[in-house]
Amino acid sequence: MTTCKDHWTSEDSSGFHRLSEDTSRLLRQICTACADRPFQEGREEKFRPFDMTRVEFRLAFSELLRGGWIGAMRQIGGNQLFYIPAERLDTLHSRFFPVSPNCLKPEGLRLSVATGPGLAGELFRALLFAVEEGLPLTSKGAVHKKYVSRLACKMQLEEEHLQGLDLRSPYPEDYPQPAVLIIDLLLHLGLLVRRDQTFLPEGNGVEKWLGLSESEMSVLLHAAASRRYGRRTAADRHFRCLICRPEYRPGHWYSLADTVGWMEATGLALPGERPGLVEVSAAWLRCLAGFGWAEVGSDTGGSLCFRWTNTKPHPSVSSESIDPAEVRIIVQPDLEVLVPEETPYSLRWSLACFAELVQIDSMWSLRLTRERLERASSRGISPDEVIRWLEHYAESGLPGEVRAVLEQWGRDIGRTALTETLVLSCRSETDAEMIAGHPRLKDGLERLGPRHFAVSQGRAELVRRELASAGMHPLEGLPGSAGEGSPEGGLFRLDPPETGDSGYALSADPAAGLWYAEDHGAAVQAEMPPAPESAEELWPDAAEVPSAWIKEERRYHASTARLLMEQALKWGTKVRLSLEGRPCEFIPERIMPGAWRVSGRLLSFTGETPQELEMSSGDWDTIQLIVPVFRGFPSSSADGGCGMIG
Repeated sequence: MTTCKDHWTSEDSSGFHRLSEDTSRLLRQICTACADRPFQEGREEKFRPFDMTRVEFRLAFSELLRGGWIGAMRQIGGNQLFYIPAERLDTLHSRFFPVSPNCLKPEGLRLSVATGPGLAGELFRALLFAVEEGLPLTSKGAVHKKYVSRLACKMQLEEEHLQGLDLRSPYPEDYPQPAVLIIDLLLHLGLLVRRDQTFLPEGNGVEKWLGLSESEMSVLLHAAASRRYGRRTAADRHFRCLICRPEYRPGHWYSLADTVGWMEATGLALPGERPGLVEVSAAWLRCLAGFGWAEVGSDTGGSLCFRWTNTKPHPSVSSESIDPAEVRIIVQPDLEVLVPEETPYSLRWSLACFAELVQIDSMWSLRLTRERLERASSRGISPDEVIRWLEHYAESGLPGEVRAVLEQWGRDIGRTALTETLVLSCRSETDAEMIAGHPRLKDGLERLGPRHFAVSQGRAELVRRELASAGMHPLEGLPGSAGEGSPEGGLFRLDPPETGDSGYALSADPAAGLWYAEDHGAAVQAEMPPAPESAEELWPDAAEVPSAWIKEERRYHASTARLLMEQALKWGTKVRLSLEGRPCEFIPERIMPGAWRVSGRLLSFTGETPQELEMSSGDWDTIQLIVPVFRGFPSSSADGGCGMIG
């Protein structure tokens, strides 16, 4: 198949082209083994290439830390974790693992899991449910099952889409998993917050979220889902990253078996991982289908295949912002409202404030109902405002019959009203008479009976002060602040407010949600990259080493040659040797017990495979101590060694 061009250039802003060869090789080794999964401090040595010295490894790893290719975190227990940042994994995949997947012919393929309506739409529906009904919690902090079940009934994401996904949910199995996942995702995105014993939408975050385009939402949702759901081995992470690459084009079918086979051939998966990796990858593909990004099928032999839809998330795809003033919705005479795909989510939210959300497929459908109009009116959105809003956004204007129905409903709404009134109660009629005669309380109170008064709206604080001054301080009977000015209340308006900061930012806490999902979720603080090491740190006794050992290759007395080899072992570097007239390099690893011998790795200049070897001073003719290029210290390495610090 024709593949997309590699977007990498020598001028790439990521700085990859500035990495030394040794550093790049080490990064590839770590990426292959770990993907973006963390590994503990002290275990990084296992990634050292066979032909790399300890000091070369030390310098290369330090360079990766300083360049941001490796991140570090400190756990609560004090252990340090290293990891490749998730946002760098796509970059490294494109650089290290070029791929050209073969497309399958669509003939004979059978669709087994169709694509869902879209995760962004499911979140929209769940936010609407939470803002209208809330998600009350039990005494143990779990959402009441009744509310989770009611939310699940409104969703189109199904249990089959999550089978085999290995969700780490703390909720019992009889809870509907699609709704639990959506609540977890809303919390992880910072769109829900806990207030007392209820999860409610976080108003500011929701408004910024609704200001994103659907493609921007998809990128953020895919990243969040990838790091929270499903198995998290390095091979799993590689699979998810691989199929997201531009070479896997939307609308084209690809074989799951071929994809896993390619991963084995490239080293991104071990041969023994294949059965489990195929099973887990199939579960992930079903999940992608449920989220609206992919379809899953099978060929005539039953082998699984998949393809991306046109909504495939891709960070490099920038979406053009659409001016809401230019968007038009379609109002049907039967009171159905159709919402085209390009409609901004902020405008869809305004419509949902007074219309019933029916379906969220490619073209959304809402319905104008009397009940929704009455509810909107109770929240401060009058029928006249609704009519004006629909006239502004309706394509070809608002149909006359729809206007007539809305106007009729509007005339019936508000003819009576139920209001909350603050009542002042007195212990005795004598106290009530004293209060009734108080000159500064006449405008703030209305007598309801012998011992009760209605407190006028907005005068509660004045009444409290005057009663306190008169020696009749009232018990706390004022309504609490719960619900007053709550963040979710302001979400019910037809025109979202203009804010200076319109960009949504994903929570920096990877553990936010109903459960911990990251291996390093307990990490509490990112570590700063280390400063470049000084020559004194790398070569603490450099002044005591004869410069001749470094400057040239020579024959030495056996005792001197032994000291030179021991110095190379101490510094973690290598030596250049002449073995029977054949030039080579040797990395000493340890001094053998008994008669003096050293074991290590022999590197040939002829391209032969490095080999484990034991040697003594009589096995070589000439020897030279090789020191990688480093600021403030001479180098004898003909090829520049690490060459990472000038």
